[in-house]
Parts: sequence; structure tokens; C-alpha cells
Amino acid sequence: QVAPLMKPITPDLHQNETNSIPKSEPLSPPNINNALPPELLFSIFDLLYNEVTEWLSYPRPVREIGEKIKQHPLLDAMLVCRAWHDLVASSPRYWTAVDIGIREELEGWPIQEGQREYLERQLKRSGELPIQVNVGMDNVEDAIGTFDFLRNEAHRWQALNLLARPDDGLREPMDQHQLETLLNRPLPCLTLLHVGRCVIKSGMGEHRGGSASLRMDAPRLRALSCELHLAIPSSTSHLRFLSLTGVHLENLRPSVEGLRLELDQLVELRITACSPGAILSAFSTPILSKLVVDSKTASYPAPQSLPLYPHLKELQWDDLGPDSTFSMLLPLCPNLTFFADYVVGLENDVPLELIDEPPTIILELSNIRSQMGKEERLWPDLAEVLVDSATCGEMTELIDAVPSIQKIRVLRDPTTRGKPETQMNERQLLKNLRERVNVAVWLEPWADSRS
Repeated sequence: QVAPLMKPITPDLHQNETNSIPKSEPLSPPNINNALPPELLFSIFDLLYNEVTEWLSYPRPVREIGEKIKQHPLLDAMLVCRAWHDLVASSPRYWTAVDIGIREELEGWPIQEGQREYLERQLKRSGELPIQVNVGMDNVEDAIGTFDFLRNEAHRWQALNLLARPDDGLREPMDQHQLETLLNRPLPCLTLLHVGRCVIKSGMGEHRGGSASLRMDAPRLRALSCELHLAIPSSTSHLRFLSLTGVHLENLRPSVEGLRLELDQLVELRITACSPGAILSAFSTPILSKLVVDSKTASYPAPQSLPLYPHLKELQWDDLGPDSTFSMLLPLCPNLTFFADYVVGLENDVPLELIDEPPTIILELSNIRSQMGKEERLWPDLAEVLVDSATCGEMTELIDAVPSIQKIRVLRDPTTRGKPETQMNERQLLKNLRERVNVAVWLEPWADSRS
């Protein structure tokens, strides 16, 4: 009998082989800290923290800021494990956002310490790093003491937002001297500043003063936003963005009569609820590329003269009817690529049903043509135009005058205006218009150019 080539393993033999395998200790659960070195953790935490602090760097409504900072940006990470908690808690880089008078704006936020103590604790945790400061001016309990304490850290300010409610400002006016002294120290790190619409009183005992002109030494300032008051940096060599709201130069105290600011690096200027002619003639902006004007009225007087704006590419000018400053400006912007007769982002504020006149830019065509000459092309690079309300005939007139236009957006649907027979005609004209350029109505997306 031939023995089988292979015999099955007997239970005893299987047991003996199993017993011969060396036993190992039970495996411990994987520890993420063994896989992520501190340098990588810092990189991840930096991204999460900077996402929030970058948002906080620009002026926001006080309540929005309060909601954003209800919890620390890295609170979820701090709750993962003790190692992550200690890493965040002991790193000054994650405590550079400082707020005063913000907590008080939210209902139900437990306040267990006074403003002064809270401010001291925040400043201590940030070490000597640059800080960004948000101040809810309406809720500062001891303005003199708090501002004096904050001024001691002025050398560390990187962003400073002095925020006030948009309705009536402070409950109690603050002394103008307090506002002036808050900014009268050297500010070597400051890159972003917002001065809100805080109501002030003069030092002469008047209950409510006007607007303050605030001199400051901030050589690295890149972005400046002012409401009612005007902060004037001694050096503007780095200033790239300027927003002015309700700043009437003739009302500023101390007086700034004859003010002339050389803003050689400014690329974006926003003017709201104040005279665009006065601002444009007082500020020299040779490389300005974006201008946004929402003056709220077309009755401001025109300046005596305006310079050429050869680098201006984008112009947004809220159309409230014929405006002498607008008429003067248009021929001085030969290289426009984008024009809107309303402020982009504020479409819902445009009273479309009340607009019956053609866009002012169309009314100005003949005037501009006479100034520039019949042979010269109007805005040869103008490619995109946004208007609040216009008929298809008016849009066709604009395209005929400026053949470089490739896109037109009209907020009010022209096919819904007038009587039924007019609407039918507008629908046909709109179809013809869309064969020439890309036309979008209201906020609908642009049509695919391949369609």
C-alpha cells in the first residue's frame, strides 16, 4: 500500500505549532500625536486660527463679531486631548485676537470678570506678538482707563477696529480728546484701521461735536476705513485701500482746509454718503484701479478739476440721475474694463420700480463724444457693463457706441416693463441683443459662451 503523499495535520501537531508562536503584548491604540509632529500640528492649527482672525481683521457689525468669537477658534481641537489643549493654551500665537465691549452685545453670554481684567488676561496670553483689536465703542465701561491701558500696547497693534452701532452711535458721546489720544502714539505694526461712526463731543463742553480729523503715525498702514471721522496717516507709502463713509471734509475739526494727500500706492477707493468731487480733488491717486461711489445723492457740487485716471479699470457709481462729478470723471477714465451704475453686492437696495430714466452713462455718451472727438473710440477695453434698469433699445445704443462690450447685466427684466405689446417687442429685442453680447437679467449666471 502506497502511503499518501501528504498527511493531514493532526490536532496535536496543530496545537504544538500554535504553541511555538511567540506571544506578543496587546497592541495599544494608535496615538495621533505619534504620527503628527508638533510642526505639522502647528501648521494645521495656524490654518484654522488664521481663517477666523483674517475675518476679524476687517470691520464687521459688533453682533456678528460676538457670534464669531463666542468660542475660541481652536476650541474643538483643544477638546481632542490634553496634549492639543496644552499646545494651544501655551502658544501666544493663538491668542492674538483681542476684544473689548464685544461680549456685552450678546444676550446670555456669561460675563464673570470686568472689562479691565478680561483685557489684561487677553493681552497677557498673547505675549509680545502683534495683536488685532476689536473695540465695541458703545459698550466700553471706562473709556479713559481702558484706552490708556490699551495704548500701552499700541506698538503691537496690527489691526484695530473701533466699532459703533450704525444707527445712533454711542449711547453717551465720548470726548474727542480720548479718540485723538488713542491714536497719537507711534503705531509701527498697524496695517489695518477702521474708525467707526462714534459720536463725540468737543473739549469745550458741547454735548455732541461733528467729525474729527485724527493725525496718526502708522508707516505700514495698508487699509484704512473711516466713518464720519478721518484718520490721516503721516506716511501713506503703503496705503492700498481706502474707504470713506459720511466723511465731509468741510466739517472736520481740527480743520483740514486745503488738504492734499498723496496716495501714490492706493489701488481701491470707496466713497459712501459724502461728496465724491471733494474727495477726488483732495486725494492724489495716480495708480487707482478701482473706484466705488455710493454718494446717496447727486446734488454734491463738482470740483473745479479732476486729473486723468489712466489706470482705472473698474468703476462702480450708484446712478441717481445726472451728476456733474460723474460727467466730469467719465472722459478721464479711458481704460475702463468694468462699469456698474450701482454698487455690486447692494442689488437688493436698488429701487428698480422707481427707475424710469435711461442709465446716466447713456445720457452722457454725446457729451463724452464731443469731448473726446468723434474718431476716438470710447473705452476701447470696456468689456462688462452692469446697469440697474434699461430697455433693450437703450442697451443696444450703448453697445453701438462701445463695441468692445461683451457682457451686459440688467437688474430689472426689460421684458416685464410697460404694456403687453411693449413687453412682446422687448422679448424680440432681447433675443436679438443676445446674438451680439452675453446678457444676464438680475443675478442670473452668465450664459455659457459656447451656447
